[in-house]
Amino acid sequence: MKKQLLILVIPLLIFGACGSPEQKEKGENQAFDFDFELDTVKVKTGDLLLAVSGGLSRMALSPDLNSLYFYNVTNKRLDEIDLESYSIVRSIDFTEEGPKGIGSLSPYEFHLTEKGEIFTSSFEAIRKMDRNGNLITRLNWDKMDFVAEQLPPMTITSFAGDFNDEGTLFFGTYGDSRGGNSSGEGLTIIDWADEKVIVKKIPLLQSLSEYEIVLEGETQMSSSDQFFLQESFGKALISTNGVNGVAIYNYTSDSLVEKIFSSDLLPKRRAGDYPRKVNSMEALEAATKAKYSEHQFGPFVFDEKSKRYYRISYFRSVSPVDGEKWNFILSIFDQNLEHIEDIADFPNFSGKVFFKDGMLHKGINQDDELYFVRLKPRLSH
Repeated sequence: MKKQLLILVIPLLIFGACGSPEQKEKGENQAFDFDFELDTVKVKTGDLLLAVSGGLSRMALSPDLNSLYFYNVTNKRLDEIDLESYSIVRSIDFTEEGPKGIGSLSPYEFHLTEKGEIFTSSFEAIRKMDRNGNLITRLNWDKMDFVAEQLPPMTITSFAGDFNDEGTLFFGTYGDSRGGNSSGEGLTIIDWADEKVIVKKIPLLQSLSEYEIVLEGETQMSSSDQFFLQESFGKALISTNGVNGVAIYNYTSDSLVEKIFSSDLLPKRRAGDYPRKVNSMEALEAATKAKYSEHQFGPFVFDEKSKRYYRISYFRSVSPVDGEKWNFILSIFDQNLEHIEDIADFPNFSGKVFFKDGMLHKGINQDDELYFVRLKPRLSH
């Protein structure tokens, strides 16, 4: 199964000095004891300079989980990081045009296939390249009649999404705008070689518009929710940051299941106690701040070692004792996405994170150097 990295903007947490001794934490729960250890490793870059902050949002894992690809926006370079040695083992230089051309618009997503092929997604197209960065083909769903014929009227398909490990299927969304990962009505699965399309309406995606904040006036602006989409074990998983749930679509059996979760620590959905329509930039900023102080449910991340999904959510609280505090909650699910437990007082591992060898990794920028904070969980019943 391909592990997809997903991004969510969150408040920063300082993990302490890099290279510090291992930290150990323990929390107890009625169902089981949960322990974890923290440490930090530095990525060996040699003479290369990384655009660390920009690259953290464009990291991509190889399907075998042995390599991480890190994109440097400033010089259009993709660096392969070996996750055994945490060192850069090779680099791929792109150009705007020519055999290694990725266009003038910076890619916002990268995906790797089991053959080492590279998919880059930008606003105007998806490009498929070989393992050395040479262009194989350019994919634009707007110019493929077999795609448009299957979509509902007046809708288009995203270029953001996911691919299966073989790189033969694309998983995206359709809606009245391209939308990135902030709008959509349903799921689109495209097999461009065989010219086959699956279109499936996803009710859970309706929550995106329910939580949207719109600045009314001559020039409209909005603050939208996010959804997370990934292919996992022959299923497409779709969730949003406003609802404590997941839509699971089995595309081989054409079956859709939506699950909503809740516990003493997490509600079924964000409260939504903020205005949806505002008439000034100041009001938009205030409403957006209020929205992102409420519960934000993160993406699902699979741990190959334990065969469990992890998800980190967070919210802001204010009390006379603690003052203003960001609370991070870990939710654990089995391989069928049955909820096992929620655990409070978790470190800030939201955002673009991944598992490798049973350890949860989060990339951080430390003095313009790339480090990974690693969390090793232990669960005992």
